[in-house]
Amino acid sequence: MKLRAAVLAALLVSTGSALAQDAAPTEEDRTLLDECLARDDAAGGPDICIGVASDACMALPEGETTVGMTNCSLRETALWDERLNARYEALEDTLEPEVFATLREAQRAWIAYRDAECAFAHALWSPGTISSVVAAGCLLDQTARRAIALEGVGAAE
Repeated sequence: MKLRAAVLAALLVSTGSALAQDAAPTEEDRTLLDECLARDDAAGGPDICIGVASDACMALPEGETTVGMTNCSLRETALWDERLNARYEALEDTLEPEVFATLREAQRAWIAYRDAECAFAHALWSPGTISSVVAAGCLLDQTARRAIALEGVGAAE
């Protein structure tokens, strides 16, 4: 279920091939997100952590350009995608097969929704350069919220 959206491909084309190499999260990104999530119980939930790594990245000189902002969002998206995939795999091992099959269908539908929603965001702001920033932000928000939702499945058991 890894992030391979058509929107991501459009972002890479519209912002330059160097972005593809720079979109890997750093250890600093990972630490920021992990620390935020570790303290979320006292602060109102994991949603407050969406953007914590990308915001810090955008505060740096290299994050102030359109390409830089897009890259910052994609780096954090990769972290949330890792969490989403880890939880999805864990649910495959813990849910009854017929229940997991329903989750698989839901996940496929969610991917189609995410791709369409972020393609719309990209199209809405095209042909301006801000379109890549908006679409990358959409991917970040959608992926993080889905990861959080899946992490909540079975949490009360």
